[in-house]
Amino acid sequence: MTKCCMNKQAVFFIGISIFLLSCKTTQTIFNRNVKPASAYELDDKLEEKKVVFQTFSGKAKVDVASANINQSFSAQIDILKDSVIGLSLRVLGVEGARVKITPDSIEIIDRLNQEYIPRDIEFIKSSFNIDADFYDLQNLIVGNPVYYDTTALNTGESDDKYVLLAENAVYKNTLWLSPDYDILRMFIQDLIANRTLTLDYDAYEKIEGRQFAFIRNIFIDAQDDLTAHIEFTKVEFDQPFGFTFTVNPKYKRID
Repeated sequence: MTKCCMNKQAVFFIGISIFLLSCKTTQTIFNRNVKPASAYELDDKLEEKKVVFQTFSGKAKVDVASANINQSFSAQIDILKDSVIGLSLRVLGVEGARVKITPDSIEIIDRLNQEYIPRDIEFIKSSFNIDADFYDLQNLIVGNPVYYDTTALNTGESDDKYVLLAENAVYKNTLWLSPDYDILRMFIQDLIANRTLTLDYDAYEKIEGRQFAFIRNIFIDAQDDLTAHIEFTKVEFDQPFGFTFTVNPKYKRID
């Protein structure tokens, strides 16, 4: 795998995971196959469904396609809540990159090219031109709402799903929820930069009392379109945090 592809994989997993991140109105929704619920009530249900954890560990298969990359790889993802996100990216069982993300920094070990790439957290904003942070990425990985602002809430129309709209001056997020209030889709519009992010969630399973979507489909409609399919194969919560990050002193530092 080339240096360009591996670095793009590392940056991609950061980017998709964070894109790709007053008073409430309470108009009531009436659909044929879901019971009536106001925007305020749907917001409460989302809060009840929120994935609460101290540590997260997951393995996933990832397929990415864009104008510049068409790649499949596997990812080991470990999170120590609000502190560290660790990624290990592998192709054919060989680790090509390891990434450590904290609320203040991003560090990448490129094993194929023997390089160490440290950056501050502003790397996310400068690379993707979006206002996103560590916490947006953390929420996206575990399946919690992202770019979700309760300043202005409303409801939409659907025959068999709940539709909840959350909007502020920058982002509009349209969420489709199942009758059991699981997130099925988030359609996020950047009202300033004129781009969109679609996140589809499927194959929910209950993991230690938490609803978790094992399949995610992502589509970024921007200057460079990107699609991704992520399928988790193993997920654990609140187990000992096992991610390690050690830089080989022989690796070249890229500032």
